[in-house]
Amino acid sequence: MCNFLSFQFTFLTLFIMDATDTGITVPKTPTHGVKTESHLNATPQALGSAAISEHLSAVGVTVEDLRPWIARDIEDYMEADIDQMLQELLLRCISDNSNLLPDKSTLLNDSLKAVLHICNDSDGVIKGHLATLVKSTSEQDMYKPFIEAANHALRKLSQLNVPKLVPSKAEDDHEILFHRNDPSYILQTHQGEKSSRKPDIVVVSKASAMKAGGCGSGDLNTKTSKKPVKKFEWKELRTTLEFKHTKKFSTVPQNYEAQATNTISEAKKFMKFRREMNTSAQEPESDATLPPTGGAMDAPQTTNAGPSNHPEQTNTGTRDRKRPSTQAVDDRNLKKSRTESGKLHPVVQNGLYAAEMFAAHFARQSVITYVVENDIIYTWYFDRQGAIQCSGINFVQDLPRFMVLLLVMQRMPYAKWGHYTLPELVPSGEFKVDDEKLGEVDLKFDLTSRKHTTHFGLRGRATTVFPVESKALLDRVSRLPHYNPRNPTNELVAKLYWPEEERDSEADILQRVYEIAKKDEEGKVDHHVPEMVWSHKFEYTSTANIRSALGIDDAKKGRRVFYMIVFRKLLPITNLNGKEFLKAWWQTVECHYVLWKNGVHHRDISPSNLMVYKTSDGRWIGVLNDFDLSSTQDNPLGQERTGTVPFMALHLLTKKGINGQVKHMYQHDVESFIWVLTWVCICYEDGEYIGKGTELHDWLKVDARGCFKEKSGFLNDGRKTIEPSSSHEVIWGVARSCLLAIAQHYVPEEVPILEDQAVFETWLATK
Repeated sequence: MCNFLSFQFTFLTLFIMDATDTGITVPKTPTHGVKTESHLNATPQALGSAAISEHLSAVGVTVEDLRPWIARDIEDYMEADIDQMLQELLLRCISDNSNLLPDKSTLLNDSLKAVLHICNDSDGVIKGHLATLVKSTSEQDMYKPFIEAANHALRKLSQLNVPKLVPSKAEDDHEILFHRNDPSYILQTHQGEKSSRKPDIVVVSKASAMKAGGCGSGDLNTKTSKKPVKKFEWKELRTTLEFKHTKKFSTVPQNYEAQATNTISEAKKFMKFRREMNTSAQEPESDATLPPTGGAMDAPQTTNAGPSNHPEQTNTGTRDRKRPSTQAVDDRNLKKSRTESGKLHPVVQNGLYAAEMFAAHFARQSVITYVVENDIIYTWYFDRQGAIQCSGINFVQDLPRFMVLLLVMQRMPYAKWGHYTLPELVPSGEFKVDDEKLGEVDLKFDLTSRKHTTHFGLRGRATTVFPVESKALLDRVSRLPHYNPRNPTNELVAKLYWPEEERDSEADILQRVYEIAKKDEEGKVDHHVPEMVWSHKFEYTSTANIRSALGIDDAKKGRRVFYMIVFRKLLPITNLNGKEFLKAWWQTVECHYVLWKNGVHHRDISPSNLMVYKTSDGRWIGVLNDFDLSSTQDNPLGQERTGTVPFMALHLLTKKGINGQVKHMYQHDVESFIWVLTWVCICYEDGEYIGKGTELHDWLKVDARGCFKEKSGFLNDGRKTIEPSSSHEVIWGVARSCLLAIAQHYVPEEVPILEDQAVFETWLATK
């Protein structure tokens, strides 16, 4: 094994020598197969939107490219009983003054009985609106009677006293209302890419409704069923409702009873969405984070994407070279997520709205949304582990249950809508965290900075990085055991993300890295890894909690928890050109090799994970960054893929690799380093992304199998004719030599094949 690793490392060494020093010709590379086994050797589960969401700032990668990937996230939804969800949501409405939590089933039954008189109110207003709704002949016809019925019910519920629940805020501007939104678009920007969506109905505060309607509270009753005068913002929304009209409705009963169980038919219990079309084994994705997600960084480096310091600006420069490309995943699968009418399936629309609400709040824990199909309302719960669909409620036949759902929306505190990951931020972005070791840690986020990354998607790590100030943390930097005096920066960045709990934590892995650095006499690791200043795990945020409460099987499998890590700031390696870049890149290669030999396997080499800093005397130093998918053991843990698809080794993109049957080896990370080198040489010029005109750009949009085809074609033909940018012409020979080694490894040619021992002796031992 030692010889094998030495061989992999050595051929890179010789390529660098070839380009910079001796003029040695490139030796031929022997073939090394990777044995597959029946048990899992790598993490096989694919993540949809996580595979492409961070590529948004790349020129030509748009928010709309994520539609099919969002659809894949939703395909894997779990199912739960709506009564169990109502019980959990009612618990979120319990008054803080309540000493003992009530029995959940008793709380639901008591609530059903408490709302019954409103359902059977003699004024018949709610029933009248429902009677109008069931006569509707189109989706748009449903909006007004639904809104008027729901808002009238909310007014009635505001006067209801339910023991143990928090009281209503009937006269408060934070009281919620249902409001029509269609056909108005809600806009948002993601790493410079704009999105526009029009949910049918939204739930907002009274203050937001008055702003959107340009009216006072007295006019809201007539305004809420009309489209808003001013556009809503995603950050204002409590939730969304997407409608679908397909058939005649049930009739409104004369009287309602508080039914102990939900009586919806089995055929309509859940919305069926592409379950039979789930082909995750064929088209899995990674949880890649292409902009720099790990630790210390300047900003949303788009690495293989766009300009790092100004994500809202796009680079329009392209190469005037046409390239063949395979069909992108969005073209292949978008049709599958549409209804027969051509409109996106309401479940996909619903998922896109959830992704927008996640993106509007950088540390949001969960999102609850609704899909209304005829007279049935389906509750969807999203968090970073995935989607949960609850069984439907026929709000015409079972109005009391729907009324309890409205009661939950009305009484649930704002933070409990999924915003309680962190304490509510004041406008200045300041808050404090109680830490067991340090006590109170002050943090001030620059929420308006352009130097931050955002995430558009549903499940996955959802990494967000912000510049942060902290007196307590800055004071301890110079006292850190792993303090790097060569990096003169006084700036800090905070990484907020949702890693899998089953994996070794990034903080623990970095402590192992620092131990290796102390023992590394050659200095290949020390000063070439990120400096972690502080880390904190928010224990109460585990996504397993809601799944356990809902009785979902394997609730802990794939569970995620919210982490925050603060690092000293680093800069994107893609800022560098030519030999400066090559030297920094090589330093990360050497650092990675030493760490691998000592049991720390990075497994996610990409441009965003290679960083730099500038010393006081003007030298650029390479840093191997982002260890949150790393491993310190051979057996894989967790469910998310280790690797960034465009830069993963071809072996890992095969069917066996996708299914987790190819062991992730050192050679795979070496191959990733070569893909990174190639990518930067072609796609970057003076730190700007110019890759849109190249065939490499399509790698950003396709899935694992598509990327395998793209890269295989590039190895067979494209590498021979493609030209580097002017900034990297001087090092293009190194990249071509490395690509030749990969091509000879995967595509047999008539070249001498050497045994491992011969390679070690002639390429390394004699040097």
